[in-house]
Amino acid sequence: MSPDDDVRYVLTEQGMRFLAARAGVPLSMFGEHGAVTYVKEADQGHPERAVRHVEHTLGLNRFMVGLARDARARGWLLAEWRNEAESTCRFVDQTGRPAWIRPDASGLVGIGDERVPFLVEYDRGTLDGGDYSGKFEGYRRYYASEAWRVALAREPVLLFVCSDDRAERRVIEAVSAAAIAAPVFATAEWRFARDPANPAGALGQIWQAASGGGPRRSLVPLPVDSDAAGATRKSGGGVYERPRRLGAGVETSGRPEQEH
Repeated sequence: MSPDDDVRYVLTEQGMRFLAARAGVPLSMFGEHGAVTYVKEADQGHPERAVRHVEHTLGLNRFMVGLARDARARGWLLAEWRNEAESTCRFVDQTGRPAWIRPDASGLVGIGDERVPFLVEYDRGTLDGGDYSGKFEGYRRYYASEAWRVALAREPVLLFVCSDDRAERRVIEAVSAAAIAAPVFATAEWRFARDPANPAGALGQIWQAASGGGPRRSLVPLPVDSDAAGATRKSGGGVYERPRRLGAGVETSGRPEQEH
């Protein structure tokens, strides 16, 4: 059976109601805060909506699984992988107003004792201007208020994983227009999944800064060389460098910092 012929299952609203009842909470609360997503009854008469939901989930999972594989190949690891519900962050912005973000996923790349946090949005090029506007306003307030400090030791990078080059261009244009002061980067899926010139996969130099132009960068700096066991070494005795806030790039040197 080819991958295209595989039967794929999604959780329906009936199944979600069962899980919510078993947990003893209202459906709306479980749907918002539970660590699962589902296809609503209103969408079941529209197969194309269910397909979009499934394809979006599969695309996101391909990236996260690939990132875990690529990190392991370097002797690193995907230390945490959180889904959409687990990644949702509610906060009070710098003006005292409540706000929230809901990335598709988030996680931590582990390099020794170091933890590099990231947020992920998977984009299939189906969002319109209004969708981008609301999403970017949440992220603008999140970074401006440094709401990430509640859960993270350092500012996370925001990664847009796009299904193709067209979707990547749309994201970069939308981010530039929104003028978000945040470390936002984008790439197309083929760059980490099917590019023979990029053996490092998701950790390769495939990420384009959405602030406009410049060479593509890696999520974390790649080593100058590696020993047979995959341990990375750089001149000066350091085994890796830390990413920093967007400005002159995503990479800089520094001392490791333990994640809270």
